[in-house]
Amino acid sequence: MLRLRYSLQVTAAFTAACFGGSALAQEVPAGTTPATEASDERDPRGEIVVTASRTATNGLQAPTPTQVVGAEVIEKQGATTVMEVLNLNPAFKATRSPGANATNTSSPAQATADLRALGGQRTLVLVNQSRVVPFAPASNLGVPTTTDLNLFPTLMIERVDVVTGGASALYGSDAVSGVVNIIMKKEYDGLQVTAQAGASQSGDYGNYRVGFVGGTSFNEGRGNIVLSGDYSYNDGVSDIYNRDWGREEWMIVTNSQRTVAGTAGFGQPNFILARNVHNSLGEDGVILNGATTTGGNIANIPGLTGMAFTANGGLRPYNKGAIFGGQTMIGGEGASIIKGTDLIPSVERMTLYGSLYYEFSDSLTAYVEGGYSTSTGILDGVPMRLASQRILRDNAYISPQVRALLPANLASFNISRIAYDIPNNVYEITNETPHGVVGFEGKFGGSWKWDAHVSYGVNNYSSATFLNPVTAKLNFAIDAVDQGQFQTGVANGNIVCRATLPGAAFNAAATGCVPINLFGAGNPSQAARDYILGSGLAEVKYDQLAAGVNLVGEPFATWAGPVVIAVGAEYRRETQALTADAVGSANGFLTAGNAVPYSGEFDVREGYFEATVPLARDTPFLRTLDLNGAVRYADYSTVGGQTAWKLGGVWEPVTGLNIRVSRSRDIRAPAINELASPGSNVTNSVVLVVDGVSKTATIPQNTSAGNPNAGAEYANTWTAGFAYRGSGALRGFGLSVDYYNIKIEDAITNLTTVNIASLCSSGDTYFCGLFSYGPDISTADPNDRIHTGLIAGSLNVGAFQQEGVDMTLTYGTSVGFLGDGGRYSLAASGTYIFNALVDTGTGAANAVIDRAGENGWANLSSIPTFRGNLSQTIGADGWELTLQTIFISKGTQDNTYNTLPTNTINDNTVPAVAYFNLFGKLFAGGNKKFELFWAVNNLFDKDPPPTPYAILNGPVNGQYYDKVGRNFTLGARVRF
Repeated sequence: MLRLRYSLQVTAAFTAACFGGSALAQEVPAGTTPATEASDERDPRGEIVVTASRTATNGLQAPTPTQVVGAEVIEKQGATTVMEVLNLNPAFKATRSPGANATNTSSPAQATADLRALGGQRTLVLVNQSRVVPFAPASNLGVPTTTDLNLFPTLMIERVDVVTGGASALYGSDAVSGVVNIIMKKEYDGLQVTAQAGASQSGDYGNYRVGFVGGTSFNEGRGNIVLSGDYSYNDGVSDIYNRDWGREEWMIVTNSQRTVAGTAGFGQPNFILARNVHNSLGEDGVILNGATTTGGNIANIPGLTGMAFTANGGLRPYNKGAIFGGQTMIGGEGASIIKGTDLIPSVERMTLYGSLYYEFSDSLTAYVEGGYSTSTGILDGVPMRLASQRILRDNAYISPQVRALLPANLASFNISRIAYDIPNNVYEITNETPHGVVGFEGKFGGSWKWDAHVSYGVNNYSSATFLNPVTAKLNFAIDAVDQGQFQTGVANGNIVCRATLPGAAFNAAATGCVPINLFGAGNPSQAARDYILGSGLAEVKYDQLAAGVNLVGEPFATWAGPVVIAVGAEYRRETQALTADAVGSANGFLTAGNAVPYSGEFDVREGYFEATVPLARDTPFLRTLDLNGAVRYADYSTVGGQTAWKLGGVWEPVTGLNIRVSRSRDIRAPAINELASPGSNVTNSVVLVVDGVSKTATIPQNTSAGNPNAGAEYANTWTAGFAYRGSGALRGFGLSVDYYNIKIEDAITNLTTVNIASLCSSGDTYFCGLFSYGPDISTADPNDRIHTGLIAGSLNVGAFQQEGVDMTLTYGTSVGFLGDGGRYSLAASGTYIFNALVDTGTGAANAVIDRAGENGWANLSSIPTFRGNLSQTIGADGWELTLQTIFISKGTQDNTYNTLPTNTINDNTVPAVAYFNLFGKLFAGGNKKFELFWAVNNLFDKDPPPTPYAILNGPVNGQYYDKVGRNFTLGARVRF
């Protein structure tokens, strides 16, 4: 942990302007962010960490752009986690956050930092420049190994540095798209207690929080101890029917009738974005097709196909929507396919963190830092869905009315059913992480400084699933027969599971089976529900041991000043072990909750060198010119030797204007799950073009498997820009503009099912080969095929490239008419994306897709063209008021829609959206001892635009759009 001395102090006006909920610098040494002029005062320890460089004596010398979030910003928003602030920064995407995790069954409470929408695994999170143990869930859904921001109590945070460019040469693997360095308080004098509560205007999203931070010095100031604790709870938001926009039931439906003359879908686009979309499975059960006793298929069973069951087992016509495909339809009877599924999961979180620093002498300081955190997310999942369930003709629950209509040669028929009369499955995910670091830092020989540390952390992950249908038990229970009829040919009314009776169908695993009646809503008995529903538990233990030593000094000087170098060495070992219950280990749950056990490990030895070389000082045309470079070599036990480097320069032609450029080569080694995970199956609907025909099937999918041959991925990054800090008449004004271009090659990717299906449907034969196929019994042609399964593991395929511009603007000034301490400040930031290219790497003509301007959430690297954040603050000594505006540009649902005849859509537009948040503070007592704060988020109750994801059937992209509506927070802080 290196700490460099640098004098800093900013005016109160600029501090108040600190991005008000987005990440903008409040401090001069950020270097990449505009600020007011610094005074001669120092921070309490007289030192500052320069995250973007280990050799820069201040942030202005670092060529890599950096933004800073101060503690005031977090407090202003009343944020319970730093994620809530970072995700309002236009450079971040809320890929995994409670608002986006409504369908994330493996980590609903997780909060990750995802710079540039390139995946959280490519953003490195540090604490005081040291690594922390990552979050590694059971990888049944290919969830990346990343740091969970729930780990850190916000009251303990001094500030957060965000390096918005590659930094692998400085920090090693994972720093591909940038670094988030959380700087914890090392000194605190006194005690601060915070309490707050809130709710949405709809009466849900109830939340409360209590926390403290306290500290003191001892032994004449040589020692400092700081402790913090934070507890929060949010009860989330239940299903879509709790919101007016949710009751509109928006979804994208596959139009399976587009080529069928005389139907509502004939001649219409392949996909339809529409309101009033219901499930097409039928809560009473709907008869589909059948099979003959001779092994043939019957696509249409006269008098039966298209009929739904009644409560007494009879038949009625099923009111099917006008346009339908897969498991959804426009109009018709029923409700949404995600009825009962949480919009936002409930989250409970508790963190403890502390530090102890002791100066043995002016040249030696020892420290201990560490904490414990636990978070639990509970998600009500999906109803049980049966897209095509086989029913044998001798099923005992078939009513006489139906049995009389069965053709003599019919051996079985298939039904679809959505089981609203069976509880939705529930997932309870707990993430527990103790972690700590012990270190020393010191000085010798004048300019030379050194530090060394050892850290250890454990992530204990637990995934408990309840009310989860067990596939084998469900199949046993559905196959119900009359015992007498089956054994003697004479019915006796005793209905049992066939597999429990002697004979060829007997199966010892069916012991205790209770038959289930699926014909008509409400007919499954409680005993049958209890039998088919199971509980599972998957656990992961992830250990990280890391050690490092760094040395910084000035070995010599040039004509322009001293050359500063940094050298260091690091060692890291990580291990992961996953265990699971017997059902989940065998992929035995019908929906999610499966996790196949595995274990893996790796270690890495690294060394780096960095130098800052001054080339000019106070010349006629150059006030300053500095060259900065770094190189790191890492030897991995998995992927061998890897080299990362960076080179950059900073030119200050006039006071206050810094022009900077940098070029870096960054690496990311594969995580353990990307190498060793066997993956596991989920079963869901997939739309795929098979032999030129768009078809929908519910199939098992394994897209989360690892690959022991996966290699490292590489990134080439360019950044260039300037930062200006005003003086004189422009005092209080700041502006920065930075261009970036990141290209990732050999990217390690577990593509989603929808990605793979889209690539296959577009003609990419490689991805078509990942599917298995079988006969399509819904047609009369025995040569017709349909997809039956999917297996895809980690791949070093293709590349991602993103090019854009980050912009920040700040201004602060005093305003006399507001009273004592009157001030006004403005902070604005925005990111404009030129392109976000995704290259599958297969060489197909359509392999490269630009996802810039894609506001939907189906595809990796989708990102709006522009996002902006503007905060304006007015205040005086006794009060403060901030209005924040969040803007998201218009875009598309999917940039590939309407590019081929097979992927046309009726409406591919997503409108621009602006959200307004209002924050306020009232102060009382000396030194603002008492503080009352409040927040109104989504002030004008703006509804989210329809941005559905057809695979998971969610109507809104919670990664960018608010699903809660207007909500309120009220809290108080007391400082002793």
